[in-house]
Amino acid sequence: MFKFSKNWRKYLEEGELSTSGITSQSGLHPKFWYRRQLDAKVRRKLIKIAEDVARDLEIYDFIDDIILTGSIATYNWHTLSDIDLHILLDFSKVDKNVGLVKKYLDSQKTLWNKNHDIMINDHEVEIYFQQTDEPHEALGIYSLMMASWIRKPTKQKEKPDIGAAEKKADALNNEIETIQTLYAKKKYRLVFGLAEKLKGKIRTMRASGLSSGGIYSAENLAFKILRNNGLLQILNSLKHLSYDRLMSSSDVKIKIG
Repeated sequence: MFKFSKNWRKYLEEGELSTSGITSQSGLHPKFWYRRQLDAKVRRKLIKIAEDVARDLEIYDFIDDIILTGSIATYNWHTLSDIDLHILLDFSKVDKNVGLVKKYLDSQKTLWNKNHDIMINDHEVEIYFQQTDEPHEALGIYSLMMASWIRKPTKQKEKPDIGAAEKKADALNNEIETIQTLYAKKKYRLVFGLAEKLKGKIRTMRASGLSSGGIYSAENLAFKILRNNGLLQILNSLKHLSYDRLMSSSDVKIKIG
């Protein structure tokens, strides 16, 4: 059985894709920002979370900065926005094998986000580990350690093509619904292959859109519609659940002695 989070149960009940998460607000989130400065209590709490994570992983001494980014740090926030908390460090100071460090931190990030459900002002905290000098494309970046903006958010001047984005998102949603139907019919091998293929298709679509049209491209906006409505999580669950069913069998017997 699927366990749907409260953040995206609304889509499943209404059966419609919401585009509220890709339109600009009149101001920054009032529960986080006052006169473009982050609430002091929120800032202290986020720093504490990041530092606790770093201490547990024994990388506290390597922290260069802790930043708040994503839609909460822009005019594009919405009710389903996560709090994107990035811990910046030089991976090479942890170990000379930077690739190994990245894989390790990526796995720890996934585990932490899966095992924790920390809500601040009704928004869930998601942690990330980022190489300090890695380019980070975002409309707003706020340094928690310096209590100042690295990149101040601006209201979008471009008018995004919501219609085109909706069409792309709806077509992908139909594919996800088809995979769900196949899962209900216990076509686990087919579901696993289709889910893996569709995840790759969505990644390629978004990368292509960002490369050619930037953050307001129809492809990137379609990705955000799917993500904000919880459909990417559903697709990911379908892939993992179908794999588990494929690997499980009541026919396997263990002989003892």
